[in-house]
Amino acid sequence: MLKTVLVMLGVVALALVGFVWNEARKEVVFLCANFTPGVPEEGVVRQLETGHFLRYRGNGPKDGGKIIVDSAFNLGMYKCVIDLDTDRIVVRARVE
Repeated sequence: MLKTVLVMLGVVALALVGFVWNEARKEVVFLCANFTPGVPEEGVVRQLETGHFLRYRGNGPKDGGKIIVDSAFNLGMYKCVIDLDTDRIVVRARVE
């Protein structure tokens, strides 16, 4: 009986990990599609703040810049790289 309960708990835990992994992946991929050329950095940050599984970081405005978005919940396997021009406007966004 104990063995059956442990197996069931393992299956549930694995399903939960898979669900969270996929949700984190979807947040990165689907939000990245929103960042089309011409979107200001403030709009990008506002949308990123709505994510539940996201983390992001950017670099300075010298010669434009980048915002890199990923998730710790899928070990950073999916990344959205957002290139900004010197006016802090999106030039392009891509999933890597």
